[in-house]
Amino acid sequence: MTVLHRPFLLQCDGDRDLHGRWHLPDSKEKGTVLFLHGYKGYMDWGAWALVGDHFASQGWRFLRINFSHNGTTPSRPAEFTDLDAFAANTYSRELDEATEVLRALRTPGSTEESQRAASLPLAVIGHSRGGGIACLAAAEADKKLREQGLRGVESLVTWAAVADFGSRFPTGEELDAWKATGRREIVNHRTRQRLHHNWSFHEDFTANEQRLHIESAVLHYPGRMLVAHSQDDAAVTVDHAERLSEWGRASDLFLLEQGGHTFGASEPWTDAFLPDAMQAVTQTTLHFLEEGRAVR
Repeated sequence: MTVLHRPFLLQCDGDRDLHGRWHLPDSKEKGTVLFLHGYKGYMDWGAWALVGDHFASQGWRFLRINFSHNGTTPSRPAEFTDLDAFAANTYSRELDEATEVLRALRTPGSTEESQRAASLPLAVIGHSRGGGIACLAAAEADKKLREQGLRGVESLVTWAAVADFGSRFPTGEELDAWKATGRREIVNHRTRQRLHHNWSFHEDFTANEQRLHIESAVLHYPGRMLVAHSQDDAAVTVDHAERLSEWGRASDLFLLEQGGHTFGASEPWTDAFLPDAMQAVTQTTLHFLEEGRAVR
């Protein structure tokens, strides 16, 4: 099957527009998948483009987006050049953006194609921090869409996702120093860049802690859920996956023995094929979306 690539643009009032990339099948479509990247990531990282092509080759409309404050820019989408935006980013900003995209994907447009797409099954996949955002966005968007008489978000899929955001913050003297200076420095070991978070990142989480509570979102999400994780993930330990799966009303847990945090992929990824672990996760996710369960 031929895969078509098209740019995605969602104009947002009073803030930065959201940019992305569509992977579209050239024949009958099964549904739409929104993919959310993780922390210090972006939509073009590693093998994400290959993942999009694979989904589209199997009949799924696959959309990758960049969060507006991930540190990249539309003109340089694979480089961390907007460090001020990275510093000003927050969890609630990413949640707002993810729910807005899901709403847009469910809003019928003026064309026959958009009207048909809006009525097809809708799923959201998130990796790492993006997986936590996906949990929150799926629950929040699903509720709002159904209140408007629209079809909701049927499926939620997490890949190496975090189960809570609060535990990702420092404590004690490190937290006190962040508050006192207004800045917390972190290092992007891949690019050797010194990045930082403004204190407003923590303030935003504290002010919106209930809305950003992943457990509550998953407990209230009525759709199907697939939780995929590698048992050797050193960045987000496997107990996060076990908790997410336990909270889900209709959840399926898929664990790989090996694969690390990125399921064998790295940046840049120059191979023409997906790494074995990511191929397994991709195939399992496709089976889940089409059959309602992971491969056994």
